[in-house]
Amino acid sequence: MKNSLPLLVICLFFTGCVSSHQSILPDKKDLRSPPTNVKVSSSLGESLLVNGKITIVNGFILHDDVRIFDGFVLAGEYHQIGFKGRNQVFAPKDRDGTGCIGAFSYAPSPAKPYIDADTGKLCFLGQFGTRFCSDTVKPDVIKMNIPTPGSLMQELIYTGKVGNKIRFTYREYENGIARPAFAVEAEYDLSESKLISYKGSIIEVINATNQNIVYKVLKHFNSDS
Repeated sequence: MKNSLPLLVICLFFTGCVSSHQSILPDKKDLRSPPTNVKVSSSLGESLLVNGKITIVNGFILHDDVRIFDGFVLAGEYHQIGFKGRNQVFAPKDRDGTGCIGAFSYAPSPAKPYIDADTGKLCFLGQFGTRFCSDTVKPDVIKMNIPTPGSLMQELIYTGKVGNKIRFTYREYENGIARPAFAVEAEYDLSESKLISYKGSIIEVINATNQNIVYKVLKHFNSDS
């Protein structure tokens, strides 16, 4: 019986409650691209006009599972959820839990991935602030634009030119997922007007071929500017 206590302490040491971190508020912004009254160009299949709300996060992508001491940080996309001291703490984008599993049990672990502020190495936080880091993996942390939950994104895509007529596809996205009922094909005759309008937007076409279009946005979707 006297040998059970050290074993219990070891198990708690590696798999117990995770030390707390300081959460951060998301950086939400309105996206209206491109700016109005600026000459720009788009290629076939690219967006001419995008409108919606985005959330800007720090994030990184792991292409392979990373072994760290007694656990793995699973491959996937991770977004920052807070700080532990100066270290950035992350959580997986599309997965419940922390993204960490035990190396032997493969069971979900409460340990949280973080980037060491001094070395840039991938680490994880365990119980009582215990920290273990990869010897080699230093994720490239970048700014990522993600859809704001509950928001609507509108997009107009250039789909080519036949004769004097240019074609577009209008799409709407909710929580980053396309809404099939709100995908519409539109066609405009440039011999009638160089100005095209859809859903309140106004675009001046300067030049168009079947490969690209040069244009100015005069007004965004359902807006005054």
